[in-house]
Amino acid sequence: MATIKKIMCAVDLTKASWPAFDRALSIARANKGRLYVLHAVPANKSFSWRATERLQLLPDLRERAEQAGVPIRIVEQHGDPADLIVLHANSRKADLVVLGSNRRRGWQRFKEGSVGERVLRRAAWPLLIVPWDV
Repeated sequence: MATIKKIMCAVDLTKASWPAFDRALSIARANKGRLYVLHAVPANKSFSWRATERLQLLPDLRERAEQAGVPIRIVEQHGDPADLIVLHANSRKADLVVLGSNRRRGWQRFKEGSVGERVLRRAAWPLLIVPWDV
């Protein structure tokens, strides 16, 4: 069985990010792995969109990983979230990618789409989608 040493976690500024990060962190800690966190600012938004929230969230994630003894790298990039997740997971040769799910349904899902589904269709690595209410 392959070991899981390189874990990538994509976060946004929704409540789904916290359980996904928690799961990625616990997997990294249990496997003595490295955690790579990606925050993609959607292409249809300015990079400064919700910057204050990002400046609070990302240092909190770094501090939690460091307290757990897990090496972490955080990257922010502007573009389509699904494309960026696939690009970074491939370039990092991720052993596992962890995403949060907002469980969108109906019209909201049709209008906004599902990043998780779009990533899953292109995944060349294991993908774990964590619901926000676990």
